[in-house]
Amino acid sequence: MKAWPIILHAVSIAMQKDDPSIVAAMDGQEGSTSQPPSKAQSETREDPTVFFFVVFGLVYEALATSTSDANPEARRTAVVSLQALKCLVRRKYCGRVFSDPPLFEELLNLFYRMALTEPSGVQIHLVETIASLADSIKSDSKT
Repeated sequence: MKAWPIILHAVSIAMQKDDPSIVAAMDGQEGSTSQPPSKAQSETREDPTVFFFVVFGLVYEALATSTSDANPEARRTAVVSLQALKCLVRRKYCGRVFSDPPLFEELLNLFYRMALTEPSGVQIHLVETIASLADSIKSDSKT
């Protein structure tokens, strides 16, 4: 199916713009009829959003199966997936899920493999994603 990277890109754009409706959608709410959580509430979130693991699984699978060949479509999918992951690792979506050592270690192993095999255009997005994860973990340690 070739449509899911386009949909994932749209979701990541909404997450980058901090659209309250995407947070509501990730929490399984029909619309943003209820008050969106305040910034302080979203930064102290304990549990991931309802659909966090669905989107995270899609992103992880795309990145784990990406190849470092010259295929521009595969490279574009990797970049879109990293852009989505950069937002997903924020506390408002993932909660404290990366406090779980096996999940965190798997993600680090994926990052390591990508750092060794992906072209520089993808690695730029990889570094941004790692920085976003580090910010999330840093804010996690403050609470």
